[in-house]
Amino acid sequence: MMDSTLNRWSVYEYMKHRFLRTGQVPDQDELQAEFAGIDQTELLEGIAEFDAIVGTGGVQHAEVD
Repeated sequence: MMDSTLNRWSVYEYMKHRFLRTGQVPDQDELQAEFAGIDQTELLEGIAEFDAIVGTGGVQHAEVD
């Protein structure tokens, strides 16, 4: 999903719909793949917004080498 209009709300909406459909919070690897090319600040802000509203305890973060 490479699109210059992607932002934190795109991430939040994806996470919300995925959670409502499956009951599972997508992990960071899934989000990175789904939002390839998105500014990392926007990705992290979308995750934070989802966590703040839904309160699921957060996304599993991939380890950074």
